[in-house]
Amino acid sequence: MKKQILLIVLFTCLLLSLQVIGKSGNQKSIKSLLYAETLTVVRFILPEGHPYKNIGLFSGINNKILLKFGDSVTVKDESLHGSITWYHCSLDNFSFYLPDVFVVKEPESIRYDENGNIQIGEEVVNMWTALPIHYKPDDLIRVGAKYLAESSKNRAIFLREKAASQFMLLIDAAEKDGINIRIVSAYRDPGYQSYLYEDAIKRKGFFQSTVAKPGHSEHHLGTTCDLTSDEISTGLTSDFEYTRAFQWLKDNIHYYGIYLSYPKYKTDITGYEYEPWHFRYWGNDRWESDRWFYRSFIRR
Repeated sequence: MKKQILLIVLFTCLLLSLQVIGKSGNQKSIKSLLYAETLTVVRFILPEGHPYKNIGLFSGINNKILLKFGDSVTVKDESLHGSITWYHCSLDNFSFYLPDVFVVKEPESIRYDENGNIQIGEEVVNMWTALPIHYKPDDLIRVGAKYLAESSKNRAIFLREKAASQFMLLIDAAEKDGINIRIVSAYRDPGYQSYLYEDAIKRKGFFQSTVAKPGHSEHHLGTTCDLTSDEISTGLTSDFEYTRAFQWLKDNIHYYGIYLSYPKYKTDITGYEYEPWHFRYWGNDRWESDRWFYRSFIRR
């Protein structure tokens, strides 16, 4: 009974406050006071492009605004139109609309070490959770040409120092067993990822699941490699699954703290299509605690 009386008193005070506000000329609805608008900031993730005038892909392009990769825009509200979430945005007093596939929401809080890096094994990045778009580990080192696929020998391939050490040890161990394994790609700058992502959208549409959004890619971490073998001419194809190299990896990656990120038949869990070539170093300590669950997971 006392709680009911207290609620009535509080609501009466609110109504009296609204009357005072109204008389002062600063009109606000009860709804706007009870449900204050919370603004969100998102990042534009295509290399560049124009936003839409309104909700819908056929609403027309707003040519007055040219957005570039990494630009911050304020979201005023959002709504679902068909299968696409649309954001009503503003920038420099201009109002426009963007589909969710053109933007990324950065995490509210990230724990960094004293060097500004995220602890290996603690990074959360997947289809639903992003890294800060401008995050770049400070301990990246260049991988020697010996460990690279022929198609990548003329490129600068980088990994975080600990991850590089483990992948190189893995490749050396495979070599001793007569197995050829090489690195095709590793750390990927999110700016470059934006070009790959845009190309995937153009080829396969908004709902493609082959290329991650910038900020959502494990390659951004500097602890992930795409691996191949001379058994398939050092390319990246699903045929890698049928190589001796892939079987060796399945049997041995647990010794190096490495996971297959996107196993077969797990798209509903990972959000991405099967990639038998995509491996991530999580750290030996993490692997020791998780390996039995993981080995069961990829074999179901």
